Order: sequence, then structure tokens, then C-alpha cells
Amino acid sequence: MLCDTLKIFLCEYEHMPKVSVEIPQELLDDLDEHVGDEGKFVNRSDAVRASIRKTLDMLDEIDQRHGRVETDDGESH
Repeated sequence: MLCDTLKIFLCEYEHMPKVSVEIPQELLDDLDEHVGDEGKFVNRSDAVRASIRKTLDMLDEIDQRHGRVETDDGESH
């Protein structure tokens, strides 16, 4: 079962685009405290993806509260 889950995970992320960004050293230092064997994330990419997902979820919640949610047909409600 774990092997099948791993295969699905690898296939899901096989074709991820790479993005290059400039990050202030102090942010990178803070990030690195949460990465690795003793950290919450396996690597920096994992940490950045998690942060982006969380930020987007928060922005979606804000948009919902302000009535700026778009439906599948492109209309805002």
C-alpha cells in the first residue's frame, strides 16, 4: 500500500515547473531552521510549497468573506 501511495505521489509531482526567486538571507536562515532531519520539512522546496498552499488558502478565505469568490462559469459571488 505504501509503495502505491509513493508511486502516486511521484507521478503527481513528476512535472513540476521550477521557479527561481530571490530571498533575503534572514528569511532563508529562518526557513532552514525548519528543514531537515530535525525540522518539519524534508527540504526547502517542500517548505516553500507548504507556505504557498497555506497563503493561498488564507487568501481564498479572505475572498470568500468579502464576496469575491468566482464560480466555475467565471462570475463573482
